[in-house]
Amino acid sequence: MRNKLVVLSVGLAMLLAGNRSMAGVITLYDGASSVTPDQYNAPSQWLNFGTVNPVTGTPIGTQSVSGGLTNLDTSSSNNIYGGYSNYNVANPPVSSSVITPTTLVNSSFPSLDRNAGYDLSFTVRINSQVNDGTNGSYRAGFSAIVLSSDKQGIEIGFRNTDIFSQVNSFFNSISSAEQITGVSSLLSNLTTYDLNVSGNNYTLTNGATTLLSGLLRDYTAATGVGSDVYKTPNFVFLGDDTTSARANIDLKSINLTNNTAGVPYEFSPTTGILALVAGSIINHLLKKKKS
Repeated sequence: MRNKLVVLSVGLAMLLAGNRSMAGVITLYDGASSVTPDQYNAPSQWLNFGTVNPVTGTPIGTQSVSGGLTNLDTSSSNNIYGGYSNYNVANPPVSSSVITPTTLVNSSFPSLDRNAGYDLSFTVRINSQVNDGTNGSYRAGFSAIVLSSDKQGIEIGFRNTDIFSQVNSFFNSISSAEQITGVSSLLSNLTTYDLNVSGNNYTLTNGATTLLSGLLRDYTAATGVGSDVYKTPNFVFLGDDTTSARANIDLKSINLTNNTAGVPYEFSPTTGILALVAGSIINHLLKKKKS
């Protein structure tokens, strides 16, 4: 009986060891490094920053680092894009009207499983923000996007006095249920936000305070320049992604925590079978030794 228990324990240990989905924190950027996000952890950077719009060839903003902060400035024109993503972009572009993410900046970037849960934490200050372009009423000069492995995700916009989620792939409305106003003191100071995804839902918090919450969106029906990003799995972006708004912001840190739901393990038939086979072999050897 004891031998059988040992064999069972060994088999289960192998199964769990091969399938355990442990929570882990990846520092995508730390301003204390005195480098910009696209240079952090070089030569194994996590994030990319372009110098020109690959479609129009126009500058997409400037970045500079000082005092433990990276300043991202797209404030001189609405036509300027700028920001940080975990994907490289096709250059030259696929066509004259498409910005296409291609490969991960770092191939070790994890899969963002919304059922296991994940959290994007970032510390940012909005120095200035103007949303006076064609669709400015529904745009922000600084946005955060997270898309899960199945492309379900959320885009959050940060302006001068309010924070809101993008309702759908038309990006032409704001729901008061997912908008918080009167938060200029948060936005104008270095504030840490946690954007947590779990199952079908997202939550944006500042410490113990919930700022926004709601259902994840499917933005894959989006059209126009930049729409391909919404068809990209495991996608992260922080910056100015619109020609209807502009901003000047300071970024201090970006961290990604995977498996925030605390899933102990995910059963894999292959590993499970191997564990049982191994257990059977060990049991056979024990019997043979005993005889």
